[in-house]
Amino acid sequence: MNYKTTDVFGVSSKLIESYIERESVDTEFKSAIGDGNEVIVYGSSKQGKTSLILKHLAEGEYVKVECSPKTETIDIYRSILRQLGVKYLESEITDNSYEHGGKINAGFKIKVPFIGGVNTQAELADKKTEKITQTETYIEYNLSLAQDVSELLKSLAINKYFVLENFHYLGLEAQEALAYDLRIFQDHHLIFIVLGIWREANRLIQFNGDLLDRVTEVPVEPWQENDFLKVIKKGSQFLNVDFSEVKDRLVKASFDSIGVVQEICKLCCLEAGVKETSKILVKISQENLDSALKNKADDYGTRHIRNFEAFVSSIRRTSDSSGRKTLAFPYYFIKLLLTHDFAELEKGLSRAILLKEIRKMHYRAEDVRSGDLGVFLHNISQHQVNKKIRPPFVDYDRGGKMLKIIDSSLYFFLRHCNREEILKDIPNPVEEA
Repeated sequence: MNYKTTDVFGVSSKLIESYIERESVDTEFKSAIGDGNEVIVYGSSKQGKTSLILKHLAEGEYVKVECSPKTETIDIYRSILRQLGVKYLESEITDNSYEHGGKINAGFKIKVPFIGGVNTQAELADKKTEKITQTETYIEYNLSLAQDVSELLKSLAINKYFVLENFHYLGLEAQEALAYDLRIFQDHHLIFIVLGIWREANRLIQFNGDLLDRVTEVPVEPWQENDFLKVIKKGSQFLNVDFSEVKDRLVKASFDSIGVVQEICKLCCLEAGVKETSKILVKISQENLDSALKNKADDYGTRHIRNFEAFVSSIRRTSDSSGRKTLAFPYYFIKLLLTHDFAELEKGLSRAILLKEIRKMHYRAEDVRSGDLGVFLHNISQHQVNKKIRPPFVDYDRGGKMLKIIDSSLYFFLRHCNREEILKDIPNPVEEA
């Protein structure tokens, strides 16, 4: 059979041929979707969350909603109903209260038709006619209440999973609201599968402790070296290529990221002239790998440098109300990423280490307080969303007080780039002022 290289290797929105099942992940996921709990699939970007869904659920078995920074819980429920083909009438918005001139707790009510039919027959002029009289009533549901949404879905006898893609893009209020709603959906045996980019366990339980024992978490990380070698071997068989000369170096250069492994494998094949299954065995050379690594570093570099610049550019004011220059935490954070020991970055940085290291390099070290840094860290996810940094590259675990890189390609970029040169091009808002 003939296969295209892009169908075998690479990062794709569809399931690729080199996908392998892992006992610690795939078996756990298959068990999780059948045990009655809500399911949380989490890990760094491009580490196999979406592929896990594509592998084990047929398209007709689930309804998927793509979350965005502007998505609210009601938007999710509306999307689910639309995709299920549910017809409804939407009534006015009911505003429960006002705060600072703005509406809060808005309830969106819908009316779903319930149709009953009555058959009547009559004979006129030796001709039999049939008349069907339909009576139509409406049942009202409030989409701001998970209880109402659950009752509606159960009344429709819906037997599907509900997949929430990119949960991490939601605002914190929406994430917290869904954490409470999931408790109700679990009571009604409606299974949501949440996909999110973070690396610590119990993220949603931090929002709602009542979810304890009601959700099953499936981390897609870590990937083992042997897993990567299995992916390479499986893909090689489809394309009739030989990675034996470069596979160990390729895996080491990818820093535990299956997304990077996949992309480098794809580029190596293309560099060797393999766009589809080869009729003869093609050996992937060190030169092919060198070229692939350089091209991918350049590719990732463009995006990450742009992200760094966007992250820092949020500083609009250069001084506070007293005339003192701002603390400029975004700039000093990026400076830390570009100067700190790489091995320490891989393990994650505690809040205490962040405070210590930023004070070392800060022009107002005596003014850098733990509380100010805490505010910055607590808002770091929303900050990236606001700056349209997608996917986000770092995340702060409030429970463990640890900051971790969650874009798996960033390790690859930081290792292969000239960090000193990049830092020189990042505008320092304090010096500019």
